[in-house]
Amino acid sequence: MTFLGVDALLLSAWLSARSIARDLPMPVPEYGGFRVDTNSKDEIARWVFPKAQPYLARLAQTISEPGYLLKLCGSADELAALLPVQWTLHPPGYFMQSTSEPAAGRLAVGYQIRVERYGVVTHAQIFCNSGELAADGYAVETTDVFIYDRIVTRPEHRRKGLAQVLMKKLYAARQLDCGPQVLVATEAGRVLYTALGWDTVSPYSTASLAGPESAFGVRHIAGE
Repeated sequence: MTFLGVDALLLSAWLSARSIARDLPMPVPEYGGFRVDTNSKDEIARWVFPKAQPYLARLAQTISEPGYLLKLCGSADELAALLPVQWTLHPPGYFMQSTSEPAAGRLAVGYQIRVERYGVVTHAQIFCNSGELAADGYAVETTDVFIYDRIVTRPEHRRKGLAQVLMKKLYAARQLDCGPQVLVATEAGRVLYTALGWDTVSPYSTASLAGPESAFGVRHIAGE
């Protein structure tokens, strides 16, 4: 299958909603992509590009320290071809989209769900009877897009349909007739979302310079 990247307006809308979900600065157009100043323990900033382009290669040449991520709506091979040899590729991700309402799912016996809304951000949590958090995730709605972020099911609670129930509840809490549903999934997440009717718009590839305390890795099935 051939992928042609992601529409820049859709990418900007997703990044803006993601920044709202995580209380980060809004994305800034730069080098033909978008820069987000994350300023976290492991990451100083990231640039996200809608497609492969020479500006990405020029930017990579200016970076000499870890903590800066380059992300491309394209394959790992496309990204690697634009980078100096010292850059390291991360596990693959996928930019995905759906225009259909999430399928209904029944909450498994022994679990309860809690949904809270803060402005345009909705947070859903699923607990088991012991009070342990089994799954949780976020959604953000804007006039342009509805995104899911940090959808996580703990390993011991998987294969019970909790993520499907979670996303249905997040979607049900929306208040705007907004644009498409969007998320970025890991490899494991892509399998789940494809089964739920989602389409893969593009691979989503990441690279960084390795550092002595680098801690990047797969954390969520949705919301890199």
